[in-house]
Amino acid sequence: MNMVYRRFFYICSITLFCTISFGWLDRPNHSYAAILHEWKQKSSDINYIHTGSHEFTYWKNFMRHKRTCHISQKIKTTVYYCDLHNHTKSKTVHVETVHSEQHS
Repeated sequence: MNMVYRRFFYICSITLFCTISFGWLDRPNHSYAAILHEWKQKSSDINYIHTGSHEFTYWKNFMRHKRTCHISQKIKTTVYYCDLHNHTKSKTVHVETVHSEQHS
């Protein structure tokens, strides 16, 4: 039984020594507000990405015609920056699908 207490004492002593020597007890308690980011918008950019095309037919003066419609995606990218932590993040949103020709 004495051996069990001795091992427990050694383990507790080593744990306490490591805790004090590595400074784990001296760490400041961070407040919840310091952990949160303060994101500020730095830039915003809109891009058009060509995603394909298709042909469509229409009637003009009783004649049938064909045209090509080019399809693009309008993408908006916004970049945010946090001064407290020197972090950046970006948010990309699909705004709309754009057709080059008016057709139904």
